[in-house]
Amino acid sequence: MTNTLKNLRISALLAGVFLSFAVACGGSDDTKAPAAATPAPAPAKAKTPAGKPWKDALTRADLEKHGKRIFLAKGSNTCNDCHGVDGKTGRLADDSADLTKPKTCRATKATDGDRKKANKALKYLITNGATKFNEDFAKDHPDSGWDWSKAGATAYNIQMFGVTQSSTMGEIKKIRKGLKKEGITIPKEELATFGAKAVLAYVRSLSGNGNAGKGKGKGKGKGKSKGKQ
Repeated sequence: MTNTLKNLRISALLAGVFLSFAVACGGSDDTKAPAAATPAPAPAKAKTPAGKPWKDALTRADLEKHGKRIFLAKGSNTCNDCHGVDGKTGRLADDSADLTKPKTCRATKATDGDRKKANKALKYLITNGATKFNEDFAKDHPDSGWDWSKAGATAYNIQMFGVTQSSTMGEIKKIRKGLKKEGITIPKEELATFGAKAVLAYVRSLSGNGNAGKGKGKGKGKGKSKGKQ
C-alpha cells in the first residue's frame, strides 16, 4: 500500500511538471493572439478654395469683352443672327433694334428715355427672352414705368430668345469654365444674369458713347425710327 501511494505521488508530481512546461512553451489553449493594429485614419482632402465672385472680379471692360463673345456666338436666333454682327443688319433687321442707335430702341422709348429703367428692362429681356418679357415684365416690375404705347409696338418678337438660346448659353458656359481657371466663379444659377449683363455692356459699346437716353432724369430720344429692341 505504501509503495502504491508513493507511485501516485510521483505520477502527480510528474503531471504537474509536464503541465508547467506546456504552459511555458505556449501550449495552453488560453493563449490569446495579439490584437490587430488600428488602421491610421486617411488624410483629409484639402478643400478647393472658393474663387472670387464674378460681380466683384470683372470690370466693365471685361464684361464688354465677354459680351462680344456671347453676342457673336454662332447659330440661329443668336444675338448676331437677328441684329447682325454690326448690330444693325441682321436677319430680322426690319423688326429688331439698331443697336448702334439706342435712342431708337423700344426700351428707351417705353421708359421715356430713362436710362436706368431702360437698362433694367433690357437685362430682363436678354436674361429671359421675349415671350416671358411680353407676359411678365410689366407686372413683375410695376415701378418700371414701361409703356408700350410710347414704344410704338405691343410686344417684342418672340424670336428674341436672349441668352436662353442654346448656342448662346453654351458660349456662356465656356466662358464660365475659362474664368474658373482664373479663380473667378459664376454660380450656375447666375449664368443667365452674367450673360445678360455682359451682352448689354457690349451692346452699349456699339453706340460709341454707351448711352440709352439721357444719363440723368428723363428725356425723350430723337429720331423717327420705330422703337425696337
